[in-house]
Amino acid sequence: MIPHMDDGHGAAAAAPLDGGAQVPHRVDSVPAARSFLATLLHGWDVTDQVIDDASLLTTELMTNAVVHGSGIVQLQIAVHDGVLHVGVHDGAVELPEMRDVSRTSLDGRGIWLVQSIARDWGSDSSDQEPGKTVWFELTTLHTSSS
Repeated sequence: MIPHMDDGHGAAAAAPLDGGAQVPHRVDSVPAARSFLATLLHGWDVTDQVIDDASLLTTELMTNAVVHGSGIVQLQIAVHDGVLHVGVHDGAVELPEMRDVSRTSLDGRGIWLVQSIARDWGSDSSDQEPGKTVWFELTTLHTSSS
């Protein structure tokens, strides 16, 4: 059940939800992060379709972080005002790039998938901590109303 609060006009609005995890910079962290995300979103009553899309995109971003990034990888998940925001932070400063891929390319489709499925995506650097956060957003749909 999604927590609700009054928006001051008598209408119930869903309270913001957020969670996150830190995982080691290892390939086996990718399925662990995907499982954590899916379990968390299921508990927040997000629809299976959105969970499936978020799991795929999180897998792509996590894979990029452990293959091309460095340091501890942080997964940040938030749902607010009907939008799911997922960010993956690692210690490398190189930003992701969309690459041209051919039908026969074996890799290089991760960011293309993110751009194709997400309602928005991008990457951010911060002066407060080294590295960058690559993020995406999806519109959420809840399985039940409260």
